[in-house]
Amino acid sequence: MNAEFTVAGSHSYNRSGPIRWLVSHVWRFKWYAFGMLFMSLVMNGLNSYIPLLTGQAFDAVLESTPDVGKLGRISLIVLLVVLARGVLDLAARFCTEICANGIAHNIRDELFLSLLGKSQTFHNRQKVGDLMARTANDVRQISFAVNPGFDLLFDLGLVDQFLGIE
Repeated sequence: MNAEFTVAGSHSYNRSGPIRWLVSHVWRFKWYAFGMLFMSLVMNGLNSYIPLLTGQAFDAVLESTPDVGKLGRISLIVLLVVLARGVLDLAARFCTEICANGIAHNIRDELFLSLLGKSQTFHNRQKVGDLMARTANDVRQISFAVNPGFDLLFDLGLVDQFLGIE
């Protein structure tokens, strides 16, 4: 990078295209991203298990001699599934938020390093308000693209297609 000033130890990102650039930012938080994906899959799988358990509970009650013990076991399983689903949902959203905030932080750092490397002539030609708007608002939009944007796309589209939910 040909710049007037440089920062030692700064991370370089893939700028060969917008998707690769975004993936290179997400890759720094890969464990949080994979955790979010895995927990969302498991959570939605548990979510689709509840109607099956509800059907089994109705079958237990509608038998000629209702099996109260079986209904109690099914109720306990439903309670455990709902609690596990809640914990997984909370953990998945936590991972998504950490990933989104970390990406926004890294993008802001990348922008500041880029501005630091520009010449004084460049800065004399730019409006300070435009530069501040880019650092504050435009970078924040990337955070919104990850959370809730990517999170909703994954939950509503990919998971539902994978699990066959309509």
